[in-house]
Amino acid sequence: MKNKKIFLASIISALIVVTITLAIFFNPFKSNIQIFGELLSILVSKSQELTRKYQEEVGKWNLKTHDNLTMVPITDRYLSQFEALENEAKNLNVPNGHENIKSSFIRSLESEAASYEHFKKYLMTGNRSEDQLSTDNLSLAYQYEKVYSDFLSKNH
Repeated sequence: MKNKKIFLASIISALIVVTITLAIFFNPFKSNIQIFGELLSILVSKSQELTRKYQEEVGKWNLKTHDNLTMVPITDRYLSQFEALENEAKNLNVPNGHENIKSSFIRSLESEAASYEHFKKYLMTGNRSEDQLSTDNLSLAYQYEKVYSDFLSKNH
């Protein structure tokens, strides 16, 4: 009898959680801008996590735990993940008048990936101009990031 009550209480709790989750994400009263903001926020979180993980690898390279030859395939692995994220972002539906927000996110991803591509070339060649191009593209990614970050801060 006690086990039945516990089981029933567990099922009711699970149903409540599912109902609340569905109400949050499938609220018919949410505007397209709110839905877009939530989806963009998820993509931004993925991007931030990807950047954080790659920068951890760069940190290992800076500490001489990784050498240049080790970093090249690591960079390639992250570049493919950035490309996948970029493709995901391209499929994001955008409310009218907010195309620049989506565009700035995609351009930020493209610039960050270009930065890592130039860094990879620097690793392979030692060419300092590739290192500078890497830094320049990372700065450009940050400029684009400010556009969609402002939107998210105003719409969340």
